[in-house]
Amino acid sequence: MKHVLKNALLLFGALFALALAGCGSSVTDKSQKTASLAAASAEFPNADLLVSADSVQKSLNATDLLIIDARAASAYATGHLPGAINLQHSAFWAKGRGLKDTDTVAAQLGAAGITRQQKIVIYDNTTASWGAAGRLFWMLEYLGCTDVHILDGGWDKWSADGRPTQRAAVTRAAATFTPSVQGSLKATSARIAGRLYDNDFAVIDTRTDEEYLGWQLYGETRGGHIPRSVNLPYAWYYNTDKSTLRYQQLKTMLESRGITPDKEVTAYCTAGIRSGYAYFLLRLMGYQKCSNYDASIWDWADNTSYPMDQAPNYADAVYPAWVKALIDYHKPGSTSAAPPQYSYDRNHKYLIFETQWGSFDDMAHGWADNSYLLGHIPGAIHSNSDVYENGNPRWFLLPDAGLKTALGSMGITPDTTVVVYSDSNIFAARLWWILKYAGVTDVRFMNGGIQGWQAAGYPTETTINTPVATTYAGATKPALLASTTYVESVYNQPTAKMVDVRSGSEYSGMISGYGYVVNKGRIPGATWAYNADDSAGIYVDADATLRSYEEVKSLWSNLGIDFSKETIFYCGSGYRSALAYLYAHLMGYTNIRNYSDGWEGWSTNYVEDPAYLATPAVPGSTDGWRQDPSGRPVATGGL
Repeated sequence: MKHVLKNALLLFGALFALALAGCGSSVTDKSQKTASLAAASAEFPNADLLVSADSVQKSLNATDLLIIDARAASAYATGHLPGAINLQHSAFWAKGRGLKDTDTVAAQLGAAGITRQQKIVIYDNTTASWGAAGRLFWMLEYLGCTDVHILDGGWDKWSADGRPTQRAAVTRAAATFTPSVQGSLKATSARIAGRLYDNDFAVIDTRTDEEYLGWQLYGETRGGHIPRSVNLPYAWYYNTDKSTLRYQQLKTMLESRGITPDKEVTAYCTAGIRSGYAYFLLRLMGYQKCSNYDASIWDWADNTSYPMDQAPNYADAVYPAWVKALIDYHKPGSTSAAPPQYSYDRNHKYLIFETQWGSFDDMAHGWADNSYLLGHIPGAIHSNSDVYENGNPRWFLLPDAGLKTALGSMGITPDTTVVVYSDSNIFAARLWWILKYAGVTDVRFMNGGIQGWQAAGYPTETTINTPVATTYAGATKPALLASTTYVESVYNQPTAKMVDVRSGSEYSGMISGYGYVVNKGRIPGATWAYNADDSAGIYVDADATLRSYEEVKSLWSNLGIDFSKETIFYCGSGYRSALAYLYAHLMGYTNIRNYSDGWEGWSTNYVEDPAYLATPAVPGSTDGWRQDPSGRPVATGGL
């Protein structure tokens, strides 16, 4: 009996040990009095600020460690790090004014059991918290705390890795928080206004593309951004597992945009939350002169004496939440609000197009992109680019009559609101430009494409939606298009400028860029403005959104592109150039055209003669057209 009891106790002990190991507590030192925090990545200049989950887990029972959960109270209640208290940044500031007065904040921190001398680790649920941990980190450093850290990966990675948690709320005995204000860490509107145009001063805008462009999403008095600010959206600061980007990634992101350690740098967002995390990253990277503009755009926009910039035609570039609001607004029986900058009633016709090359038959045979079949925005219709082009081997836009027939087959009328998107920005921009040229009154480009829609957590469907054909009777806008004949008449005139957005190898004449195009080179006098293809990463960011239009404007300015002249963009067949045209349109330029036929049009001569079709005269030609410049000049050589 004793042996049975002994064995039972041993078995119980083993099972209990396994249970502890399963919840992660087996690596926690129960007797530890002093926290031993380790850097998540040693390569950062101030590596100790970002601490690893392993070291925090081993220090959970350290008596000198305070863990702050910066998430919403409802999230904290469902589970949190053992011993963590819950603290919301919103308790410490007021809209448009920033941080409350120091005495008030100090009293609040003391009531929460916090002192300036404690070792503190803060975490949130990363992208979903919009920088909550960073905001508290900045506030505590501003008030003089010197031993504050952020948990790498936050709650997202901690919970995903199966580390120990608890549900019971934690409170601490009240303490006395004695602040030691570090004034240089808190930027003010007056400070920014006074330094804005200094070369050793830089401003980071941590908001989304749409906010930077000009959309007013959170009650801002004015839309847009602080002039000369660099747009580095908060969502970019994390890896896919929600750990913070590593040193080289952050160094490239910052320094490639002029945010260098020798400058004084401040960051802002709407209310100083996302920018609080940008401040943390600057500290992590060793920047000596950095701050957070905690009152942010709610403060800056209210003061009309301060300038703000925005893309004049920002409303043509919509974002996933706008499209979701459009769909919800038009649902039968809906009472939801219309999306911003949309003045139509609920009966107004709208269509959403996912565009790529190829028909469903082509997709089934693997000849075309199958993104639509894998999942698309609910209600979206697939737009095969063949519908509005002449087809193989040259992808030229149909003549006006044929184009109108094509748009009618797509169910479009001139007053239809049309949203276009793709997993390729150049395809979406091409259809956007075609619809603008055709005279559609309200056509929108969804920035970020299907990638952005899915990143926002919105549903997709695989249902094949088909349009209801109609008659398109809109009037085209010839001033938006440059034909080959038109380009021939202006390409060498001082009043016009050709801008080539093909690859450098195409521009220099090393390659034609297309297997069915023999001739190589460029239109004489054209300026090379880099490759606008998505894969080149010049005009499109890594998250598939448009690059900051201010960066593109600066790029063009540095190349000497002068929009006082008529500017004609071209590529191979009007796709990449449509994206460049979209940027110029967003910037408000009107003296612009898209050479839709591009290099294929310039370098070839279409021949209808049946006798020629039977006996192509030029080596490398394809039935129906000649690889012959027909007297049009061609330039080659270096960039």
